[in-house]
Amino acid sequence: MATRLLLLRNIPWRRWLALVALVGAGIPLYQRILAAGASNALRGDPFLWPGLGVTLIAILGAALVLCTVEAADRRARWLELGLILAIGLAFRLIFISAPPAFSYDAYRYAWDAHLVSHGVSPYSHTVEDPALLSLRDGAIWPKLNWRDAPTIYPPGAQVFFLLIHAVAPLNIEAVKVAMALCDLGVGVVTLLLLRQQRMDLRRVIIYWWSPIPILEFVYNAHLDVLAILLVALALLIAGWTWRGARAMTGALLGFAALVKLYPLLFVFALARRRDWALFTGLCATLVVMVLPFAALGLGSGGYLSTYVSQRYVDQGILLRLYNALILSRTLQVALLGASLLALGALAVSLRTRRGLSSSASILLLSIAWIALSPHLFPWYVAAPLPFVALCLRLPLRADVASASAFGLWLFALAAPFTYVIFAPRHDPNLFIWFFLGPALLASLLAFTRALNRWRASRNLRPPTPLAPRPSVVAAHERMTEGAT
Repeated sequence: MATRLLLLRNIPWRRWLALVALVGAGIPLYQRILAAGASNALRGDPFLWPGLGVTLIAILGAALVLCTVEAADRRARWLELGLILAIGLAFRLIFISAPPAFSYDAYRYAWDAHLVSHGVSPYSHTVEDPALLSLRDGAIWPKLNWRDAPTIYPPGAQVFFLLIHAVAPLNIEAVKVAMALCDLGVGVVTLLLLRQQRMDLRRVIIYWWSPIPILEFVYNAHLDVLAILLVALALLIAGWTWRGARAMTGALLGFAALVKLYPLLFVFALARRRDWALFTGLCATLVVMVLPFAALGLGSGGYLSTYVSQRYVDQGILLRLYNALILSRTLQVALLGASLLALGALAVSLRTRRGLSSSASILLLSIAWIALSPHLFPWYVAAPLPFVALCLRLPLRADVASASAFGLWLFALAAPFTYVIFAPRHDPNLFIWFFLGPALLASLLAFTRALNRWRASRNLRPPTPLAPRPSVVAAHERMTEGAT
């Protein structure tokens, strides 16, 4: 395979033919996933073979880009990039008009905004609350999930839901279009990040062709795409030097943290020493967005307590281990908190002492929150993909950034197959290997680098002079005495 890719290095039209062949195979596979609809999430089997097919297409497309060089001609470069973007767009158009099938979370987004627009706190009322009887509708309310629990979506997410509601209230198509636009925005910002770092723009294929954004953001309209967009924008603006860029970076991180909690960790990746502007923007955003909902009512403990108290079939990776060890809830929370702080300190240390880039630091911290998250779903795992596009190297390189990117890329490719193993008649205990397999391969790369550096340091040491033998010393002394 590597030899064939090398043959395409300086022949761009052959690469274009290969890309066209991949789209010809990918469209029927995505159409099969669409035709199976909700049965993919209920039984798993309909997803297996078409899922493997689209995953293989994503791998081959990324390899075709990362193992070759850009065309020498500027026009040819733009044509190839346009082809990559058009193919990813074609995959998305298959799902844009279909209602969500794997998950009904998007209906909750429309319902939450409906409640807030009527002055009702979604943190204080369940779906089945009789007090909300007059607000029920016939399109959104019947499809709501977690009907006995208040919402788990933070205030930043609620602000976004309200924006959609202002355009089209109680409209699932509007929610899908909004998430699809955010997905398009992630692709655009990834291109801008690649250009900012003077990298091959074709690397956007790592995000743009990955099955998770297509299935979970365009098809099932999951909110996580907004958090990814905000974090990517924060990284982009952090690389600018205009006045106010640091405060804007902090504000974007604050907004992202109020959409999904994990972006708060990325302060370790983007903040500088005495970065008061960033922290001012971060704190101001957190306060300004939370206060209106605090006045409306956060319920008993707010969204966070509801999220943590819920139990799903696919619990987080380390949480499964803690439960297997029968650790108390207090000890579990303490271990999770200590682990987050330790990994945050490691990211800061690598940035300051080893010059680790901000994008690589985000990848390292992404490994932390993915491993420590109390719940883990396929759409969570798309979060690192734009930053994988900045750091992944093929052929593989044994450095921290590339090893982290490689492990996260493998995990993102494997995560959709949890639809198969969590379906009835399958073994959910396989889930831990979805993480351990990529983690072991990535760790092997890091270990190989450490071993090579150790060998190099051994070879660079000056040779130790050999001590002369006693007979040689005695002969030298006799010669010295004779000369005297």
